[in-house]
Amino acid sequence: MRILARFIAGLILVALLLNIAAPAARSQSAPEMDTSQWTLFRSDRLGFEVKYTDNWRAQMPTGTGSESVLISEPRQANGSHSAIQFWVQRKINAKGLAIDIWYADQIEAIASLPVSTHTVLGTRPAIRREVVGSLGNHFDWFTSLNTTDVFEVTITQPVEEKHLNPIYDAILTTLKFIL
Repeated sequence: MRILARFIAGLILVALLLNIAAPAARSQSAPEMDTSQWTLFRSDRLGFEVKYTDNWRAQMPTGTGSESVLISEPRQANGSHSAIQFWVQRKINAKGLAIDIWYADQIEAIASLPVSTHTVLGTRPAIRREVVGSLGNHFDWFTSLNTTDVFEVTITQPVEEKHLNPIYDAILTTLKFIL
């Protein structure tokens, strides 16, 4: 069983390295949004900055839990709520592996085969993962923040939204790492 899991992880790694993994849903070709007047969130501790539209809010959890920031719009009358979360997972990449190798190890550990593609996040090589389920379409990006820390972006959309909402594309284009 372990040999089969390693074989599958190897296939995933080869697909990622050759960039032949099934393409994730892409936002439709919407015109670029003007982000020049958006609010800037910056965290030296988390090592990044990003802009978001003025009617959204940034919140950082307090306490000893995960290091993250949630940027979201106010909850709508119909209950809908758009949000994007940025995470820093400290020392999760203890071996200092390249992000694609680290990701392949994670996939092997959970024995999962989500749709994944190579991409760029804030000018850094990244992996984009998409998982479609009954609770919604879940998009994640993973990149190295430094040698041992992994930076993750998480978005969940309703099942009926097949393509990534253009607001998220616009937010992600403003992401800059400051470490």
